[in-house]
Amino acid sequence: MSDHEIRKPAAEEIRSYARAVDRGFGGHSPPEEMEDFEGFLRKIDLLGAFDGSTVVGTMGAVDFQTNVPDGRLPTAGITVVTVQSTHHRRGILTQMMRQMLEGCRERGHTIASLIASETPIYGRFGYGLAMQRDRYKIDRSDAVLIGEGDSSGSVRLISLDEAAGALPAIFDEAGADRPGWISREKSRWKHLFKDPEFERHGDSALHCALYEDASTNSRGGQPGGYMLYRRTGDGRKDIRVVEAVAASDEASAALWGFCFGIDLGEEITAGTRPVDDPLPWMLVDMRALDVLRQDWIWTRILDVPAVLASRGYSSAGELTLKISDEFLGVSSGTYTLEAEADSATCAESSGSPDLEMNVADLASIYFGGVRPSVLERAGRIEARSDAALKMADAMFATRKAPWNVVDF
Repeated sequence: MSDHEIRKPAAEEIRSYARAVDRGFGGHSPPEEMEDFEGFLRKIDLLGAFDGSTVVGTMGAVDFQTNVPDGRLPTAGITVVTVQSTHHRRGILTQMMRQMLEGCRERGHTIASLIASETPIYGRFGYGLAMQRDRYKIDRSDAVLIGEGDSSGSVRLISLDEAAGALPAIFDEAGADRPGWISREKSRWKHLFKDPEFERHGDSALHCALYEDASTNSRGGQPGGYMLYRRTGDGRKDIRVVEAVAASDEASAALWGFCFGIDLGEEITAGTRPVDDPLPWMLVDMRALDVLRQDWIWTRILDVPAVLASRGYSSAGELTLKISDEFLGVSSGTYTLEAEADSATCAESSGSPDLEMNVADLASIYFGGVRPSVLERAGRIEARSDAALKMADAMFATRKAPWNVVDF
């Protein structure tokens, strides 16, 4: 049924567009939240589906940079994706996604990423699961660190005004060698430190603990990590870690040690932790921590040669890859990737492929979140030989698992 039009919303339509997004996510947000949200929408690329003057579908894209091994990629962060329940199964999401991805590619983005509210939706558009996250629930009474108190640095509580000056540099340092790390722009830092009441959902205001290394300078300690958290639950006895970022394992251990020692604390939860987090191995009793693994960032590759040539590889080698792209077609083809110690090239090829996969599975192995051999065992990749698969595992391996703390 062609009862809708896909186009950019006009400036005077942003308010109704914002209400459509809010309805799509089941909310009845307060006026102050909607005012902030309208301001955000006016700064990003938007598409809407309109049935007459009524907004029945929404989709936006924010610009940021994503870390890859030894490089960064311009990324379109796909967000505010909704279709009103009155207009389901009319091809609206497919039309918006096609138009949005084509526009992102024209603007020079080589990848697009999103956080999926429902995971089965996006594979058909060529998105692959690029990184996962762990969610923690910790019984504070049983949480004891091996070597607790060994840190030579110190932790202190600071105001959000002080945090605004200290945290961005720590964030950048901690994520510098982490694949998948997403840049956080000044406006998003400003919003974080504003800590509006409507984003607390009944929890306390935001608290910030700062770790300072013992290597002092003229100002005292050198900041090396931080933890943002809220008090929550009955009597505010529980602790919800919003974000814990550290530039060293020592800083991480000190911050968790501080968290485990918060007076009257009972249960600690942390929502977005890396799958290679050493914290479980830092505990005297690993059973004090319950872990739930979830999908996190889904990525869509828009330019295969550019993306493959943009990262560093853990092993030199040459692979010819046959990629299928049923949705857009722009990534379909056969490409030869040649990796050296400090550079890589990738170009279209007429050679016989070593590996065959779709563009979604290429995104899954690209950041090092899963080995190609695992996807081959799962029936998602075809390999010409065991030797080619072994080489692919070695080339795409990363020292750290992909991780990111920025929501979008």
